[in-house]
Amino acid sequence: MYGDSLHPIRISNLTLHRMTKRLTAKDYKKQLEKITKEKTALEARIVVRARELCTQYPDVKITKILSVGEYLEINEMHPLTAIALIQVIEKHLADSHPHKQTSITF
Repeated sequence: MYGDSLHPIRISNLTLHRMTKRLTAKDYKKQLEKITKEKTALEARIVVRARELCTQYPDVKITKILSVGEYLEINEMHPLTAIALIQVIEKHLADSHPHKQTSITF
């Protein structure tokens, strides 16, 4: 179970290393830049998907008087709003589908 300070310790399927490199400011900056790029790319994919669904199903109602097509014309798309619109459209599609999918809620 114990190893010397240069060799990893093997415990079941986990490998633990005694000697770890401390991250420098440069390392943290690289990690933060990478995460920021990934976040920006994910937000862009979310907005693109929401716009695709809004153009495919412009008559889906967000409220009693506002449809997603009208909302898309009025407002610029924010990622959290895009997720909410995707949820509304997915719910509409599930409700309007003739064959109901059985779901299990935990």
